[in-house]
Amino acid sequence: MNTRKNATQKILSFLQSQEKFLLLTGTYQFQKHVLALTIIFQNYPPPATILFRVNHLDNAISFLSPVLNLRKRPKPGIPIEVDSYSLYVDSMNPKTWWSSPLDVDIAVVYPIDSLDYDSGDNCVQDLIRRKTKKILLVSCNDDVDFGWVEQFNPVHVVFDAEEEKPDYHKKVLEMWKSKPLRGTGIDVSKLPKYARSTPERYLVKIFCRNCKCVRWAKLNAPYPGRTALRNAPMGKYTATCLVCGYVATDNYNWFR
Repeated sequence: MNTRKNATQKILSFLQSQEKFLLLTGTYQFQKHVLALTIIFQNYPPPATILFRVNHLDNAISFLSPVLNLRKRPKPGIPIEVDSYSLYVDSMNPKTWWSSPLDVDIAVVYPIDSLDYDSGDNCVQDLIRRKTKKILLVSCNDDVDFGWVEQFNPVHVVFDAEEEKPDYHKKVLEMWKSKPLRGTGIDVSKLPKYARSTPERYLVKIFCRNCKCVRWAKLNAPYPGRTALRNAPMGKYTATCLVCGYVATDNYNWFR
């Protein structure tokens, strides 16, 4: 069972390890980021610079209130001093990133279900450029394709509500099952007919040398994320045009 105790032990172990990425999922929707932040403030060696990256700045105060006694919305670039920690807040909108510290010790991104393959990759690459030592990617709802996270080989921790709120746990699972999987970054309604039968995780756009235009193509493996795809050695990934069958290997300029 994915209990609070088990999740706590695994997060603690991650903080003490050499691992850089952690993915925290599970049915305890609004408690996962609270658990992660609480453990960080209680156990991560101070002093430290912490970055909390949220989907919208307007949500920051409600997300942080269960952990900190906040009276007003945090502003980008202005730290909240918590004992020996400096907590900065920005959003998943890249326009807010300019005000965040160039060097970050630990970052918590929540909720990652607001990100898709390319925006998620862009978000994490920014944190990598800030030399962030620990990056925790935390979900609220798990009815999303988190395949883009796999390129970072994260430690995966699951925190479910089953032990503390079994009825709630069951309700959340039923809710997720009733919804179509989202988060691939592709608007299925806008796909041309020739691409609709291909699973979204295998779709990518290429310039087809036979058709002499941009076409949807099928990858030979699930789409790994923009950076992983572009940095892969030539030949690891191939993309087959769904119109004429042309096979492309120049993965550095494929996109979604």
